[in-house]
Amino acid sequence: MKPNDIPKVSVVTPVYNRAFMLDMVLDSLVKQAYPNIELICVDDGSTDNSAEIIKRYPQVKYIYQKNAGPAAARNTGIDAATGEIVHFIDSDVIAPPELIGLHAAEHLKRDRLIVQGQLVRILDLEDAYKMPYSTWHYSRAFFDTANVSIRKEYLLEQGCFDAVNFRKGWEDLDLGLRLMKSGIHVKRLTKTGYIWHYEGRIRIDHIQDFFADRFVEGKAAVNFYRKHPTFEVKMMTMIGGFFYWLDRVLFKEEYLTSQKFIDDVKKLWDKNEKNKCIAKIRLNGYHFYFNGIKAKIKEEGYLLKK
Repeated sequence: MKPNDIPKVSVVTPVYNRAFMLDMVLDSLVKQAYPNIELICVDDGSTDNSAEIIKRYPQVKYIYQKNAGPAAARNTGIDAATGEIVHFIDSDVIAPPELIGLHAAEHLKRDRLIVQGQLVRILDLEDAYKMPYSTWHYSRAFFDTANVSIRKEYLLEQGCFDAVNFRKGWEDLDLGLRLMKSGIHVKRLTKTGYIWHYEGRIRIDHIQDFFADRFVEGKAAVNFYRKHPTFEVKMMTMIGGFFYWLDRVLFKEEYLTSQKFIDDVKKLWDKNEKNKCIAKIRLNGYHFYFNGIKAKIKEEGYLLKK
């Protein structure tokens, strides 16, 4: 890129209780090769020492807000951003040094663009920089805020993230759909422009937290479908009788809330079958996601039958 062709990129990272890995995340961001970058961390009311860690990095603009969820935190970051391009990077990912430059280059090729990077999922932080991208990691995601960029003006046109209906879950896809309906195109980076996404916290000592998050996401899914009542979104959110039937057939809550489930997961982990362990937790998390959907429908007293 020529010096005059280097738009400023504001990297916005919402943070909530990530002290255990923040140093690795921030190290990867301050080492970006791209020369015109602004780093913004929005602390969403963390109760650990995340703030202390962020403040060690003078290159990072630190903003604190009371806990309001990732959508609100990203909106705070957008407000503070002075760059033409906003690149959302989550606080559980590690970025290769060329990442920001690859995204910026795509925005220079074409206007009105969402640039979506891929995620390489890792279970151990030591695997960052080691595990390469493969087609196994390919995703059709169109606005995954773990690694996505867009010009700030288009975010403002759409009113940014809906932090009212989507405190946690579906806020990224809601904004992505609104952007696409306005004529924004999606460019997916595949062999380059990926990040390492740490999923090791989905493990034995965090199972109940994971299931609780899935319940919240299920409730948010109802808001998402109500806002975008299309067949595509219905399939995406899995709202409807067929999916509830699958839930009854596949999952037994008595087992999932028992010590036996914990023991079965622990056996997989102890045998170093980490991928199977995470897959088992993720799969069974769908039961609590469906519980969230049904709870939301019941509490608001309406049915989604379309």
